[in-house]
Amino acid sequence: MTQTEDRSAFHLLGHPLPAIIDLDSTAGGTVDLFILSLSKPVLLFLYPQSTSSAALLASYAQHLPPLRRIEPDLHIFGLSTQPHAEQLHDVAKHDIPFPLLSDEHRQLTQALDIPTVPAQGSTSVFKHLTLLLNGGQITRIDFPIDRPEEAAVRALRLLVSEEELMRQVEERDAKAAAAAAAATAQA
Repeated sequence: MTQTEDRSAFHLLGHPLPAIIDLDSTAGGTVDLFILSLSKPVLLFLYPQSTSSAALLASYAQHLPPLRRIEPDLHIFGLSTQPHAEQLHDVAKHDIPFPLLSDEHRQLTQALDIPTVPAQGSTSVFKHLTLLLNGGQITRIDFPIDRPEEAAVRALRLLVSEEELMRQVEERDAKAAAAAAAATAQA
């Protein structure tokens, strides 16, 4: 199975978020994604670990302004299974302008059955995945992400309103129908 055929995260769409899972944040304290998503939209990108995801983290840092222009109240977090201490080091070292959350104890991973891949030793790490959380549930997903350095650009599409999304789909379908009609007329 190629990565583009991977459907291991599709069960997440519409899935309610578990309550009372406090994830350590590099901004200090803990974050309960369920509670937070009840009041504001949350863009959560999952990544294997900071050391192997430098391009992904840099891409999100670069695209913070356009993401916040589309959705000013948006909370943006990176999530990995790395220990919190490693994340704190990475945030300081790479000047990451958004908090990273640690699911080191795999509580969220297990509750949502988040797709992982084996890593060195007996651990596993997340596959690259982006989730939009709103109203206590997962409302949109972007998966699989074959090129992590493009994940932030792709995340912009997750923030497009349902109405705008339908307009884009209708426009695309109308163009395809016109092209098919033109091809049929030429034949």
